[in-house]
Amino acid sequence: MNTKHMAVFYFLGALLLPLDALAYLDPGTGSALLQGVIGAIAAIGIVLKLYWHRFLRLLGLRKKTDFETDKKSKDSENTN
Repeated sequence: MNTKHMAVFYFLGALLLPLDALAYLDPGTGSALLQGVIGAIAAIGIVLKLYWHRFLRLLGLRKKTDFETDKKSKDSENTN
């Protein structure tokens, strides 16, 4: 299709669309959306906080701490 056909197609589509949406968003809807966005940001922050050290170790930017090596050695002793 060339650009003239596309322009006619879009123009006819715009003419056939209804002018009024007949929709209503009350203030509760806006606050629910805001609450969802804030909750998602908080969840992302918690996940980053929980896995930040693992992520740094994966990249090789941080070594294992003494606590983690002691914990693994104690776990291996308990299983034997």
